[in-house]
Amino acid sequence: MRQRRAMPSCLAATVIVATILTACGIQTDGKPRDVPEADQRLATAVAAGGADASGASRVYLIGPSEQHLLRSVPRQADTRQRLIEVLLQGPNDEELNDQYSSVIPPLTRVLSSESVGNVLFVDLSSEITALSVQGLTQALAQIVYTASELDGVQAVQITVDGEPLLLPKGDGGSTMELLRTYDYPGFVETAQPAYPEVPLNIEPFAETSTASADSSITTD
Repeated sequence: MRQRRAMPSCLAATVIVATILTACGIQTDGKPRDVPEADQRLATAVAAGGADASGASRVYLIGPSEQHLLRSVPRQADTRQRLIEVLLQGPNDEELNDQYSSVIPPLTRVLSSESVGNVLFVDLSSEITALSVQGLTQALAQIVYTASELDGVQAVQITVDGEPLLLPKGDGGSTMELLRTYDYPGFVETAQPAYPEVPLNIEPFAETSTASADSSITTD
């Protein structure tokens, strides 16, 4: 009687894997395939955290100061779009009593939002365009600083009714490109103390050093 030869371990493993794949309905294919563009964007969004927010975050309102600087206040939002929607609702009753405000028109709506990589795309309704240039600049600062509170978001692309617009920046310029917090410097209240003024009665260092060197020379 002939003895049956033992199946090589590598061949046995291959047979087992093929059997499992067949049982699960997964077709094996040795040819490379292109990933659909929609799946690529989905993978990018998932890698960046998708539409999830931490649940607890902050939005930027106009604080009760004479300079009308922005100040962050706590909010609850379970998605990135929801956080922007909460911002558009403006201050709550307690904040109104504390003289907080917002320049964003109350009827402004978030039509859509999507996070791709480190950019948050936000499409707003046309009510936002009713503002003056100064008001729109401050409203955009509110949106951009609020979006920066989201993990992974470093820039915002804002459109209105699906169309890009020329939007004002804090330096008086305008752009249709991405907006970042450094496009609106000096718009946010900071706890950092002002730099002390440089005293005006200090002599230049070079002259002081020369005078000290001369006074140290003695003659025999």
